[in-house]
Amino acid sequence: MPAILDTSFPGYILVGLEKIAREQGFSDGLYRFESESGSNMGDGFVGQILKVFIREANRELVVLCKLLPENEMRKQQGVPLFDRESEAYMQILPLLLKFQSEKALPEGLPRFNNVPRCYYAKTTVDKMESVIIMEDLRLQAFRMWDKANPVDFEHARLLMITLGRLHALSFAMKDQQPEEFAHCREFTDPMEKMLNLDATKGFEKMMAGMCRRAIDTLEKHDTFRREKLEQILERIAQEITACVDGKAAEPYAIIGHGDCWSNNMMFQYQEDNKTPKTIKLIDWQLSRYGSPVLDLVYFIFNCTDEELRSHSYQQLLNIYYDSLSEHLQNLGGNVERQFPRSAFRAQLKQFGRYGLLMSMIALPMICTPNDELPDTDTAMEGFFKEMSNGNNDVELAYGTTEKAVIRYKKRMSGCIRDAIRLGYV
Repeated sequence: MPAILDTSFPGYILVGLEKIAREQGFSDGLYRFESESGSNMGDGFVGQILKVFIREANRELVVLCKLLPENEMRKQQGVPLFDRESEAYMQILPLLLKFQSEKALPEGLPRFNNVPRCYYAKTTVDKMESVIIMEDLRLQAFRMWDKANPVDFEHARLLMITLGRLHALSFAMKDQQPEEFAHCREFTDPMEKMLNLDATKGFEKMMAGMCRRAIDTLEKHDTFRREKLEQILERIAQEITACVDGKAAEPYAIIGHGDCWSNNMMFQYQEDNKTPKTIKLIDWQLSRYGSPVLDLVYFIFNCTDEELRSHSYQQLLNIYYDSLSEHLQNLGGNVERQFPRSAFRAQLKQFGRYGLLMSMIALPMICTPNDELPDTDTAMEGFFKEMSNGNNDVELAYGTTEKAVIRYKKRMSGCIRDAIRLGYV
């Protein structure tokens, strides 16, 4: 057994760390583990990050351990999401990447390789234990975009190219290796399971409250748009469920990231330190088999602003489609046969409202500067306590500070105007 300086590792984490140490060639009995906190306030809403150093003599490997929250209620909510992410890293992504590598693409052709290296992931649902251990991208100068600011065109462009390649893997494998791909079809939306377990209908009540809050960002005299949203006020949860239904998206459903907002991606920059050159997609907790457009509208509505969308929305969709078309062709597929532009447009018409629906949940958090974020445990505890006491008007304490309210009003009202202008609502 290795000497452990930090003796507070639970057994299920130790098992993973020891497996990695062996696989990476550390000598039994000679290496040790040391740890420190690995995340900043506001980096993650679903779990905690522990930075672990595996050390032996003059050699060191740094890994990040992603763990469930300590708070019992949040732990229960988080387990299905950790279970999903473990499966994404250990089964689904390796399956798609193996398919891509077997194609032996000529040197110089683009590939999808935009995920961090995951060394180990295991979730035991009945024990409520989970650990996901991966490389620390910050050591390669990757960093996050500041979530409080809308993303600029170059960052959005890079993501569209990347999503095109990711989705192309599913289109190609689904067509060429249907039996191997079958496991991906079972990758249904994890939020749906959570909604079904929600006996108090707390999520539905919360969504109605967030929709009312979104409506209040519109001018009082804007009766047309207000009425549009009031029509879906009481059925937001059902609308979300309908959007994430993989069967409804057939024959075009693919494996998507599922939680495409700026905190779930990291960028490496060119020498000017401003232009992104590489992107890695992290946090696959909501990855699912569903419509390709979900990733696009979720990102564009939550992470860009009305101004950028006014001149670049269609351009971003074209960049995505061209990237998907190119990679699909390189993988031996054909976009005209498998996902023609007419089908892409139809999917946007059918599922485009998802971008607006998710912005009602995400924008209050996105618009709150990290130094003004409430303690997540306290906020969630208070919210669900009020809910269980029958107070349906309670709101989550995000986006309520002075700075956040101004940002939220501008971003949210812009999302509503765009969703209606584009015919999604």
